Amino acid sequence: MHYSSIILPSPLETLVALKNLATANKLTFAILTTTLNAISGFTIATLIGSFLGIIAGIKPLISRAVRPLITALQGVPPIAWIVIALLWFGTGNSTSIFTVAVATLPIIFIGAVEGVRNINSQLIEMAFTFKIPIKNLLLDLYYPHLLSSLFPSITSGLGLAWRVAIMSELLSSETGIGAEMNLARINLDTAEVMAWVLVTVVLILISEYLVIRPIRRFLEPWNYGEKNK
Repeated sequence: MHYSSIILPSPLETLVALKNLATANKLTFAILTTTLNAISGFTIATLIGSFLGIIAGIKPLISRAVRPLITALQGVPPIAWIVIALLWFGTGNSTSIFTVAVATLPIIFIGAVEGVRNINSQLIEMAFTFKIPIKNLLLDLYYPHLLSSLFPSITSGLGLAWRVAIMSELLSSETGIGAEMNLARINLDTAEVMAWVLVTVVLILISEYLVIRPIRRFLEPWNYGEKNK
């Protein structure tokens, strides 16, 4: 059965569209714009989420106070944050960065909380009993447990950051992968849309396998034994 290229372009048509994007210099600029939006928003979420999560993990009272806000952030769909950001910031990169930060912050927060709470309280008591230096306590006890819970959250959050950034650009920006997708949609150029989808998938794979995993392998060598070789 043969489908029109408007409905379902062939792999060859998609690759040709991708080549045309590269030769027209659209590809590099769009990738850089989306990368900036995704990484900026995700970095903000990681810093704030980790800080609040560590404090909430140590202090149950703070955890009970912050949890409703985190649950509310999780319950609001990204599209709603995009609309709010448009009202606050207008069109442009600020909307994408804000939306990414708000959408991914709960994931980082929960990972940090679980990392702190997974620490055996008896080990902490023993460390204080034997007057273990704070530096050793942080590096040898808190650090491994925190990273073990935080890195899976970072992996999930970064994947979400790419998707939210592109969605935001599609609705609120004139630059970036999302904006280029929207322009291709308006022109009924499905092959170009599929080319941008392919670019998105490649970016997500690169961020996980060539960025996150090597960093995790370096910072968390005890979790990368035989199972990850």
